[in-house]
Amino acid sequence: MATYTADAVALLTYLVDALPQRADRIFAEAEAGETVIQAPSTALAEVLYSVSRDKDVRGVTLTGTPEEARQALVGNGPVSVAPVADEELTEYARIVDEFTIHDALIVASHQVRETDAIITTDGTVHDAGFETVWR
Repeated sequence: MATYTADAVALLTYLVDALPQRADRIFAEAEAGETVIQAPSTALAEVLYSVSRDKDVRGVTLTGTPEEARQALVGNGPVSVAPVADEELTEYARIVDEFTIHDALIVASHQVRETDAIITTDGTVHDAGFETVWR
């Protein structure tokens, strides 16, 4: 079964139903139980923080509570939490100089968990040679 790592932008864009076709298809497959989407706990924390601040995503203002967003993603949604543990932090320490804090945690989770690709808009991650999905 295909497994993906999703960053906060992908999760926020999913919440406002504005994913591009390829990423949307992967989320639909995860909703159907045909694929797995993992998100590091740090990415989920970013999403909950954004929801608490009514952040604008793709022209849509996020509404609802952080708990409602958590339920939509993890409780009743297609995303599983990928806790950031020692193995991820070891990988993070190795690559932190190459990325922002958030990107490095996403890449570290992807590397440690050996997912197929990262669902992200981030060109830095793609340019560093990691398989990404967005369009």
